[in-house]
Amino acid sequence: MVTYSMLQAFLQGAFELIFPDNCLLCRRFLNSRHQRQLCPGCLSTLSFNPQPFSRQSLPAASALDQAWSVCLYNEPAQKLLHAFKYNAKTSLRKTFVPLMIDFIDRHRIPVREFDLVSPIPLHPARLRERGYNQSALLSLGLSQHYGIKHTEDLLTRQKMTLTQTELGAKERWTNMSGAFKMKNSTDTKDKSILLIDDLLTTGATVSSAAETLKTAGAARVGVLTFSVTN
Repeated sequence: MVTYSMLQAFLQGAFELIFPDNCLLCRRFLNSRHQRQLCPGCLSTLSFNPQPFSRQSLPAASALDQAWSVCLYNEPAQKLLHAFKYNAKTSLRKTFVPLMIDFIDRHRIPVREFDLVSPIPLHPARLRERGYNQSALLSLGLSQHYGIKHTEDLLTRQKMTLTQTELGAKERWTNMSGAFKMKNSTDTKDKSILLIDDLLTTGATVSSAAETLKTAGAARVGVLTFSVTN
């Protein structure tokens, strides 16, 4: 069945074939095909982290061992992520993935030490509604670049949670309690797993996923996101 989001994605792709060279933020003509789809001025408005985040950046209750985020969630990043997540602007993976690779290489993030890379899953109902998992687009691109096994078969989201943006910090942790269950635990035992998501806020979502993986025997769980809230 063709969903509205799938139709949106198709129309967006057709539009980009006709008008491929406009900056995604200011719509300025780029004159030549830019892989990152942003003009130099708009690219400079993204606030990249001068150093990677670490375990100490997360609450003590977090089940994560390590966490890294590429840039701060300022207004330009918010606009880009909103389009990527809710407006079927899937081509933004061609902007985000290279920027994430730059960050990994610049800070020597040890991604190749992980056995598996996996996206934070969406609830099946939300996946049907949206037509794609934006985090899976990021994790697939990173896994292909670094030669790490990619899987979407570890976790499933069993709880249709409220949108985290509508909740306070404490409510977010309660909202995510029991949100995930194992889909396939055979590839988990004693493995190091890198979770990929678009945005890190309180860490409640990724911590819940990490706790589920560790209960199933994972030795180490880290997360890498494109953006992080202040």
